[in-house]
Amino acid sequence: MAEKAKSKTDVSARAELKNRANCCSNCGNKVEVVLAVSPDGKKKMRRICCGG
Repeated sequence: MAEKAKSKTDVSARAELKNRANCCSNCGNKVEVVLAVSPDGKKKMRRICCGG
């Protein structure tokens, strides 16, 4: 997160920053975050979009 919101109380700026962070850098669509569990039981958050 290179950019920071102006204020912690500025809800609109924080929402905009969050929405921007959830967009794919390749296609610009929203990125889906899923919880993946590997065979050895480790949990990992994965971001899925356009295969990139």
